[in-house]
Amino acid sequence: MSYFITLSGSPTKFSKAGFLLRSVGSILEERAIKFRAIHAVDLPPSEPTTRRIANQFIADTIEQIRQAAAIVLVTPATKESSPTLLDLLPESIFSKKPVLLFATGGLPGQVAILERALRQILFRLGTTSIAARVHIGTGSWLLVGDDRPRLSRGAEREVAHAIDLVLRTVNPKEVSLELAR
Repeated sequence: MSYFITLSGSPTKFSKAGFLLRSVGSILEERAIKFRAIHAVDLPPSEPTTRRIANQFIADTIEQIRQAAAIVLVTPATKESSPTLLDLLPESIFSKKPVLLFATGGLPGQVAILERALRQILFRLGTTSIAARVHIGTGSWLLVGDDRPRLSRGAEREVAHAIDLVLRTVNPKEVSLELAR
Protein backbone atom coordinates (compact mmCIF):
# COMPACT_ATOMS: atom_id res chain seq x y z
CA MET A 1 0.00 0.00 0.00
CA SER A 2 1.24 3.49 -0.68
CA TYR A 3 1.09 6.26 1.87
CA PHE A 4 -1.18 8.96 3.23
CA ILE A 5 -0.05 12.51 2.55
CA THR A 6 -0.92 15.45 4.73
CA LEU A 7 -1.09 19.00 3.48
CA SER A 8 -0.87 21.26 6.49
CA GLY A 9 -2.11 24.81 6.14
CA SER A 10 -1.10 25.92 9.60
CA PRO A 11 1.01 29.10 9.66
CA THR A 12 3.50 27.36 11.97
CA LYS A 13 4.72 23.78 12.41
CA PHE A 14 4.70 24.07 16.19
CA SER A 15 0.97 24.68 16.57
CA LYS A 16 -1.76 22.29 17.62
CA ALA A 17 -2.03 21.32 13.95
CA GLY A 18 1.60 20.20 14.17
CA PHE A 19 0.86 18.14 17.27
CA LEU A 20 -2.18 16.70 15.49
CA LEU A 21 0.12 15.58 12.66
CA ARG A 22 2.15 13.60 15.19
CA SER A 23 -1.01 11.88 16.42
CA VAL A 24 -2.15 11.12 12.87
CA GLY A 25 1.31 9.72 12.12
CA SER A 26 1.15 7.47 15.21
CA ILE A 27 -2.32 6.19 14.31
CA LEU A 28 -1.21 5.41 10.75
CA GLU A 29 1.97 3.75 12.03
CA GLU A 30 -0.18 1.45 14.22
CA ARG A 31 -1.96 0.43 11.01
CA ALA A 32 1.32 -0.07 9.11
CA ILE A 33 0.54 2.83 6.77
CA LYS A 34 3.32 5.19 5.73
CA PHE A 35 2.77 8.90 6.25
CA ARG A 36 4.24 12.03 4.71
CA ALA A 37 3.58 15.67 5.53
CA ILE A 38 3.88 18.80 3.44
CA HIS A 39 3.65 22.13 5.21
CA ALA A 40 2.31 25.10 3.23
CA VAL A 41 4.50 27.33 5.39
CA ASP A 42 7.57 25.73 3.70
CA LEU A 43 6.49 27.02 0.29
CA PRO A 44 9.04 29.69 -0.66
CA PRO A 45 7.67 32.96 -1.99
CA SER A 46 7.50 33.07 -5.77
CA GLU A 47 9.95 35.92 -6.14
CA PRO A 48 12.68 36.05 -8.78
CA THR A 49 15.34 34.91 -6.29
CA THR A 50 13.33 31.93 -4.97
CA ARG A 51 11.11 31.05 -7.95
CA ARG A 52 13.21 28.00 -8.92
CA ILE A 53 13.02 26.63 -5.37
CA ALA A 54 9.27 27.32 -5.18
CA ASN A 55 8.71 25.54 -8.51
CA GLN A 56 10.69 22.52 -7.29
CA PHE A 57 8.67 22.47 -4.04
CA ILE A 58 5.43 22.40 -6.06
CA ALA A 59 6.78 19.71 -8.43
CA ASP A 60 7.81 17.54 -5.44
CA THR A 61 4.41 18.08 -3.83
CA ILE A 62 2.60 17.06 -7.02
CA GLU A 63 4.67 13.89 -7.33
CA GLN A 64 4.02 12.93 -3.71
CA ILE A 65 0.27 13.54 -4.12
CA ARG A 66 0.19 11.36 -7.26
CA GLN A 67 1.77 8.47 -5.32
CA ALA A 68 -0.45 8.89 -2.23
CA ALA A 69 -3.40 6.65 -1.43
CA ALA A 70 -5.24 9.40 0.46
CA ILE A 71 -5.03 13.11 1.19
CA VAL A 72 -5.27 14.56 4.71
CA LEU A 73 -5.87 18.31 4.96
CA VAL A 74 -4.97 19.79 8.36
CA THR A 75 -5.84 23.44 8.81
CA PRO A 76 -7.10 25.86 11.43
CA ALA A 77 -10.93 25.94 11.41
CA THR A 78 -11.06 29.70 11.72
CA LYS A 79 -9.30 30.61 8.51
CA GLU A 80 -8.47 29.41 5.03
CA SER A 81 -4.75 28.98 5.50
CA SER A 82 -3.66 26.39 2.94
CA PRO A 83 -5.30 27.70 -0.25
CA THR A 84 -2.04 29.25 -1.41
CA LEU A 85 -0.54 25.78 -1.80
CA LEU A 86 -3.80 24.25 -3.05
CA ASP A 87 -4.17 27.00 -5.67
CA LEU A 88 -0.83 26.01 -7.19
CA LEU A 89 -1.72 22.33 -7.68
CA PRO A 90 -2.89 21.09 -11.09
CA GLU A 91 -6.52 20.26 -11.81
CA SER A 92 -7.82 16.83 -10.77
CA ILE A 93 -4.66 15.92 -8.79
CA PHE A 94 -6.91 14.63 -5.94
CA SER A 95 -9.07 12.63 -8.35
CA LYS A 96 -9.96 9.14 -7.07
CA LYS A 97 -8.27 9.83 -3.73
CA PRO A 98 -10.23 10.10 -0.50
CA VAL A 99 -9.76 13.42 1.30
CA LEU A 100 -9.87 13.80 5.09
CA LEU A 101 -10.33 17.24 6.63
CA PHE A 102 -8.98 17.83 10.13
CA ALA A 103 -9.76 21.31 11.40
CA THR A 104 -8.13 22.59 14.58
CA GLY A 105 -9.36 25.30 16.92
CA GLY A 106 -12.45 27.41 16.56
CA LEU A 107 -15.95 26.02 16.97
CA PRO A 108 -17.44 22.90 15.36
CA GLY A 109 -19.74 25.03 13.17
CA GLN A 110 -16.71 26.71 11.62
CA VAL A 111 -15.70 23.42 9.98
CA ALA A 112 -18.72 23.65 7.67
CA ILE A 113 -17.79 27.25 6.85
CA LEU A 114 -14.20 26.19 6.12
CA GLU A 115 -15.41 23.31 3.97
CA ARG A 116 -17.66 25.64 2.02
CA ALA A 117 -14.76 28.08 1.53
CA LEU A 118 -12.57 25.25 0.20
CA ARG A 119 -15.31 23.67 -1.97
CA GLN A 120 -14.33 25.34 -5.28
CA ILE A 121 -10.63 24.63 -4.82
CA LEU A 122 -11.27 21.00 -3.85
CA PHE A 123 -13.67 20.52 -6.77
CA ARG A 124 -11.02 21.86 -9.17
CA LEU A 125 -8.54 19.41 -7.63
CA GLY A 126 -10.92 16.50 -8.33
CA THR A 127 -12.66 16.08 -4.97
CA THR A 128 -16.44 15.99 -5.11
CA SER A 129 -16.90 15.29 -1.40
CA ILE A 130 -14.82 15.00 1.74
CA ALA A 131 -14.58 11.39 2.93
CA ALA A 132 -14.42 12.37 6.61
CA ARG A 133 -14.06 15.52 8.65
CA VAL A 134 -12.99 15.94 12.25
CA HIS A 135 -13.01 19.07 14.39
CA ILE A 136 -10.27 19.20 17.02
CA GLY A 137 -11.30 22.00 19.37
CA THR A 138 -9.73 23.32 22.54
CA GLY A 139 -11.42 20.63 24.64
CA SER A 140 -9.86 17.88 22.51
CA TRP A 141 -6.39 18.44 23.94
CA LEU A 142 -4.71 17.28 27.13
CA LEU A 143 -2.19 19.71 28.56
CA VAL A 144 0.02 18.41 31.34
CA GLY A 145 2.72 20.69 32.72
CA ASP A 146 5.35 21.56 30.16
CA ASP A 147 4.66 18.50 27.97
CA ARG A 148 3.49 18.97 24.40
CA PRO A 149 -0.30 18.90 23.92
CA ARG A 150 -1.79 15.47 23.30
CA LEU A 151 -5.16 14.52 21.90
CA SER A 152 -7.75 13.39 24.43
CA ARG A 153 -8.83 9.76 24.14
CA GLY A 154 -12.15 10.78 22.61
CA ALA A 155 -10.50 13.00 19.99
CA GLU A 156 -7.92 10.33 19.22
CA ARG A 157 -10.71 7.76 18.72
CA GLU A 158 -12.53 10.17 16.40
CA VAL A 159 -9.38 10.74 14.32
CA ALA A 160 -8.66 6.99 14.24
CA HIS A 161 -12.26 6.26 13.17
CA ALA A 162 -12.01 8.78 10.31
CA ILE A 163 -8.73 7.20 9.18
CA ASP A 164 -10.23 3.70 9.37
CA LEU A 165 -13.22 4.80 7.25
CA VAL A 166 -10.84 6.03 4.57
CA LEU A 167 -8.65 2.92 4.81
CA ARG A 168 -11.69 0.79 3.93
CA THR A 169 -12.18 2.76 0.71
CA VAL A 170 -8.52 2.83 -0.35
CA ASN A 171 -8.13 -0.91 -0.76
CA PRO A 172 -10.80 -2.89 1.12
CA LYS A 173 -9.14 -6.34 0.81
CA GLU A 174 -5.73 -5.15 1.92
CA VAL A 175 -7.15 -3.12 4.83
CA SER A 176 -9.27 -6.01 6.13
CA LEU A 177 -6.16 -8.20 6.19
CA GLU A 178 -4.16 -5.52 8.03
CA LEU A 179 -6.91 -4.82 10.57
CA ALA A 180 -7.32 -8.57 11.21
CA ARG A 181 -3.69 -8.89 12.30
